[in-house]
Amino acid sequence: MYLSYRTVVVLAVLIGLALAAAGGIFWYQQVVYTSSLDTRPLNIGIVGDIDTLQPSQLDSPEERLIASALYEGLVYYDEKSGTVKPRLARSWRYSADDKTLTIDIKKAQFSNGQPVTAEKVKAAWEKSFSTTKDWANINLFLPIQGSKARLEGRTPDITGVEVVDSNTLRIHLEKPNAVFLHMLTNPIFWVYDTAETSDPAPGTGPFVLQPSDQDHTLILVRNDNYHRGQSKVSALQVTLYKEPYQAFGDFKAGKLDYLNQVPLAEIKNIESNPDLKDQFVDRYLWETYSLAFNMHREPFAGNYLLRRALNYAVDRKAIIETVLGDAYRTSKGALPMGMPGYNKQLRGYAYDPEKAKDLLAEAGYPGGEGLKPLILAFNKDEGHRAVAEAVAQQFNQLGIDVQLQEMEWDYYKKQVSSMALTLFRVGWHADYPDADNFLYGMYHSSQVGISNHTGYNNPQVDKILDAARAETKSQEERLKLLQRAEEIIVDDAPMLWLFQKKAAALVSTNVRKLEMDGMGMVDWFAVELLKPLAGGEDDSPGQEQV
Repeated sequence: MYLSYRTVVVLAVLIGLALAAAGGIFWYQQVVYTSSLDTRPLNIGIVGDIDTLQPSQLDSPEERLIASALYEGLVYYDEKSGTVKPRLARSWRYSADDKTLTIDIKKAQFSNGQPVTAEKVKAAWEKSFSTTKDWANINLFLPIQGSKARLEGRTPDITGVEVVDSNTLRIHLEKPNAVFLHMLTNPIFWVYDTAETSDPAPGTGPFVLQPSDQDHTLILVRNDNYHRGQSKVSALQVTLYKEPYQAFGDFKAGKLDYLNQVPLAEIKNIESNPDLKDQFVDRYLWETYSLAFNMHREPFAGNYLLRRALNYAVDRKAIIETVLGDAYRTSKGALPMGMPGYNKQLRGYAYDPEKAKDLLAEAGYPGGEGLKPLILAFNKDEGHRAVAEAVAQQFNQLGIDVQLQEMEWDYYKKQVSSMALTLFRVGWHADYPDADNFLYGMYHSSQVGISNHTGYNNPQVDKILDAARAETKSQEERLKLLQRAEEIIVDDAPMLWLFQKKAAALVSTNVRKLEMDGMGMVDWFAVELLKPLAGGEDDSPGQEQV
C-alpha cells in the first residue's frame, strides 16, 4: 500500500498507542529510552516526499535512504573493497555447480526484540515478493527456482528458498548467477518481522521509527537491540521539504546536519564558497539520465544511423552548464562512471554536429527532410522540461522538428511500460551495485516489457550478457564480457545517453563518518556528531563527540 507522508506519521502514533494499551515491551522500551536522551538528534533535511518506508514499496532514492536506517539485508556492498560483505548473514557458500547458495544467519534481533531466524527471512521475502508493485523488484527474484511458479499462483511459496534450520537458509538458483549476491543488497530483500501488522514493520536496522505528531517530520530513535551495537547518534530527525531553497537556507543557518539535495542553480556558488565547498558531497552517483528510442516504432526501427545521428547532435556539456547547474556529468555510454566495469576507453558519442548532419543524410533524412516531427515525452517536472527544450532546440539546428509531450508520473510509467512512446526520457538508478544491472536489465531481450523499455534485441548481446552472468570464477573475465556487451550496445544506439547525476548534498562540519556510496546510500550506524548544532537549539551540554 502506498502511504502519504501524513498517513505514515498518523499510523506510527496509532501503533504506539495500541502497543502501550496492551503493555507492549517495544513501546515501553521506546518511552524509557526517549526520556533519557542526553544528546540532540542528527538533523536530516530531505527535499522530496517519503510516502512509505516499507521495503517492498520503496519508490524513490529518498525513501531508500531513510528506510535504510530501519532495515537491512543479509549482505551489503562495500564500495571501498568492491565486494559484497555479510550483514545479517554470518557466512555463505556455493555448491560445486554454483546453483545452490547456503547462507548462515548471525544471531540478531528485530527492533521488537524477536529473534531473526531463517523462517523470518523467508517470510519477509515472500511478503515483499507478493506485495511489491514494481516489476523491477519482482525481476530480482526470478533467478530463484520456484519464483515464476509463485508469481503465477501455481505454488503457495517460492520453493527455491529453503529453510534448513533456524539459522540456515538455502537458495536454489535456476542457473549459476555471478551477480545474485549483489541482487541481495536490494531493499526488496531487506528483512523485517512479518508477524507484526505495524506499518512500517519492525526491522533490524540501527534505528526505530518513533511516534510523532509533527508535520513533515520523522523521528527515528536508536535501536537498543541492534546487532552491531549502539549507534553513536541517539536519534535521527528527518525534515521533509517541498522547496530546495528553504532546505538550503536551513542548512546555512545551522539547522541541518545533512541535506540530500541543494538547488541546482547554487552548485557553482557552493563550489566557490570557502564556507560551503568543504561540506559539499562531490561525487557522482550510479544514476543515469537518457532519452530512449522505441526500437519497434518509426522512425527508429531498423535505422541505427538515425539513432547515432541524434546521439552526436546533442551538446551535453552545454545543457549541463546552462540548465542543470553542474549537477551532472556527460555520459558517453550505458554505464555510469565509477561503477565496476566502467570502460574509460569507450569512445561513445561526443558532440559533433557535422557528423550528426552526415549521418542524418545517410539515414535518409538530409537536413531533416522527410522526417516527421519527433514527439519527445517526459514526466511532468520543470527540470525535465528544461532538458527536453534544450535537446529539441539542438535537434532543430539539424532541421528536425520536435514536439514536447508532458505527462503525469503515474500515467507516464504506464506508457513507458507498455512501450507506447517513441522517444522518451528514462532515468535509471542502480537497483544493485553491478554493471549487470544497467546492461542486462536495460538491454537483454528477456527484459523487454520489464526494464528494457526500448525493445532492444540483439542476440549477440544476449549471448555475451548470459555468459557474463554464468562467469562465477573470474571477476576480471566477467567484467571484460560486460565491457564487450556495452561496446556493441553503444554502436547500436538504442538510447541517447545524456548525463550521470552528481550527489549534490551537503554534510555539516559537525558530522563525521557520513559517507555516501554510489547508490546514494549512507551507513547511518557509522555516523558521529562532534558538537551541538549551531544556533542554540539544543540545551544539552556541549561535548567533543556525542
